[in-house]
Amino acid sequence: MPERVDGLTPTTTPDTGPPAAVRPARARSETKEHPVRRTLAGTSLLAAAALLLTACANPEPVGSSGQTSSSTSAAEGATDVADPGDSTIRYALWSNPNGTFNPLTYFTDYDRAIVFNVYSRLVIVDENQGFTPQLAEGYEWSEDGRTLTFTLPGDVTWHDGEPFTAEDVAFTYSIQGSADWPRDTPAFITEVEGFEEYHSGAAATVSGIQVIDPTTVSFTFTQPYSAALSHFADRPVLAKHIWETVPVADWDTSPQAGTPVGTGPFKFVTFLPDQYVELERNEEYLHGAPKAAKLIFTVTSPETVQTQLVNGELDIAELSSWNPTELTAYEDAGIRVDEQAGTSLQSLTLDANDERLQDVRVRQAIVTAINRTGIVDSLLYGHGAVSNTIGSPLDPAYPDDLDTYDHDPEAAAALLAEAGWVDTDGDGVVEKDGEPFTFVLNFPTGNKTREQSAPIIQQNLQEIGLDVELVSGDFNSTLAILQDPAVPYDGVLMGGTFRPGNYDNNFWWERFEDPELTALHDTVVSTVEPEPYAEAVSAWFREVNELAFRVWLYIPNRGYASRPEVQGVATYPYEPFFGVENWYVGE
Repeated sequence: MPERVDGLTPTTTPDTGPPAAVRPARARSETKEHPVRRTLAGTSLLAAAALLLTACANPEPVGSSGQTSSSTSAAEGATDVADPGDSTIRYALWSNPNGTFNPLTYFTDYDRAIVFNVYSRLVIVDENQGFTPQLAEGYEWSEDGRTLTFTLPGDVTWHDGEPFTAEDVAFTYSIQGSADWPRDTPAFITEVEGFEEYHSGAAATVSGIQVIDPTTVSFTFTQPYSAALSHFADRPVLAKHIWETVPVADWDTSPQAGTPVGTGPFKFVTFLPDQYVELERNEEYLHGAPKAAKLIFTVTSPETVQTQLVNGELDIAELSSWNPTELTAYEDAGIRVDEQAGTSLQSLTLDANDERLQDVRVRQAIVTAINRTGIVDSLLYGHGAVSNTIGSPLDPAYPDDLDTYDHDPEAAAALLAEAGWVDTDGDGVVEKDGEPFTFVLNFPTGNKTREQSAPIIQQNLQEIGLDVELVSGDFNSTLAILQDPAVPYDGVLMGGTFRPGNYDNNFWWERFEDPELTALHDTVVSTVEPEPYAEAVSAWFREVNELAFRVWLYIPNRGYASRPEVQGVATYPYEPFFGVENWYVGE
């Protein structure tokens, strides 16, 4: 799934194994107030996380300083407080959502913010990087680790009043195996028994997905599947009665995609492009009606957000910069700033269809030429880290013997020369067979740090003889370059978000294929015992590092600025809207 970006201290591993015990849901009724974070410190709990290849448009902070805020479950984290009345929470978005609010086909983190507040997921990632029920009441693995059974509540309704049942769950995950699916087929559904027959049209249903009764549904995989729960934590459940009448190929463009109906804490009201998305309280929410009457996502810019927060025009914004001057200005204005481990990794995607970039020496030269540590120090002011593979440096499986590709222009130039790229006419640009090495670097606007990194990368690559042109565009148009396999490109700056326990080998952005990498990925997803799993992930990390098919740039920490009147917020990495039903604006 496209969208979605460190010094973290991992203490647990994802709950991916096949224990047979039922995982109960968090309680629905207990409510105590979470203390709001007031410092830039915390304890990070990043465990074996992975990077989904999803477009990440948020300020893409990634955990890199061992920082994450403390929190407990949403049910334990709220107390009865004075009725906040008609309070409205205004949350900043750096770019306009594209309006695809379907929980299975959305592409950006801006759409994701709306999706994850309107819809619910069977499970969510907890503060220990495990999985805890949200829409489900509990789940249970079979002894052989192949069948996962969910029990569901019997009293949940969709925002339109229709009952939620196991049929909705079965429909949501089966439909992803349709031959008409408008995206790449998710790896998850290919692991379910009966996928091939359903995908080919030989069967009307996926045999491995069984509705046992209205409140029980099971998934049987062809082999133990380590990423199953991660998939459920990343794909909310949609309403069968709404979507079964819409041709699958039309899901992105259908009116239903722009007017979502979910079971989540907030109901969709309206979307005014380039201005805001308005949501309202769901009085029937499973975990209690939200304290705030409305949640409004306001499209704004990093240049104006500080003034808007100070003036009370916004309540919460994710930081787009760690500039100490800006942090001091927030502090002086009484704006609270919280820092935690982020979950996304900025990178430079390279088109593997480009013959020049099919030479691993050229790709390694590009990585070596870029001063990634300098970017972290100068643009993030140390609030981040460099990664040399598709994971976090403090992932337990992150190897300590990776090639670090330290900034070395001379070594980078030597690699280019080995590949036949030399400057024969002294104009500063390397050529091969008479063709100069031109390179167009596309990057989206809206993320200040990423925008500022573009000219640094341009200069670094020019130092080794590449003729680099910078081309900026709005986020959605830049993302479209990566989405269309028919569109050639040289390099695109983009980000991706880590997902616990979900290591996806679908490198479609680069159009990159490698048999050994695929084999290593297959071993990862079929291994559930902790030690062999970690070994498999490490091997996969090493291969990703050596192939250098993408330039892994930096992992920023995630920071939030909020007005002191905002109460009840207690999020952590992977769940930026954790317990949103307890957020409100007080006096």
